[in-house]
Amino acid sequence: MTTLTVTIDNKAQAKKLAGLLKSIKYVKEVRIEEPGIVLPDEDWVLPGRPATEAEIEEMVNQMDKHTYSGITSQKFLEVLEKWNKKPA
Repeated sequence: MTTLTVTIDNKAQAKKLAGLLKSIKYVKEVRIEEPGIVLPDEDWVLPGRPATEAEIEEMVNQMDKHTYSGITSQKFLEVLEKWNKKPA
């Protein structure tokens, strides 16, 4: 799948273009995003803000669900614990 991003200054024109794009058979999704919109669920950790314990737990759960052969959730938690103990 390929994503196309278009920036338009006028909201009314953006809606017209979105309508046109939706009418094209091979277009899978069209959405209008405005600045300041809440992050999607997959981007729940905001840059510059430490993750909460619940967020870390959710990330570990998501890691366990995927079959990615990289770092395990257990190894991640060990590395995170070691990193948290480093002096500032």
